[in-house]
Amino acid sequence: MDNFGPVILIEVVLIFGGVLLFAWWQLRDLKKEREKDLKKREKNQSH
Repeated sequence: MDNFGPVILIEVVLIFGGVLLFAWWQLRDLKKEREKDLKKREKNQSH
């Protein structure tokens, strides 16, 4: 195997996709936590 170009390209695409997926997952989780925190504050203020 003298030509590693396609293999390197596939690895780069997989790594980049994994990073994007991880970032999306973290932002989604952060949004859920903010909404949960907001509901908790509203509940505490109403009492």
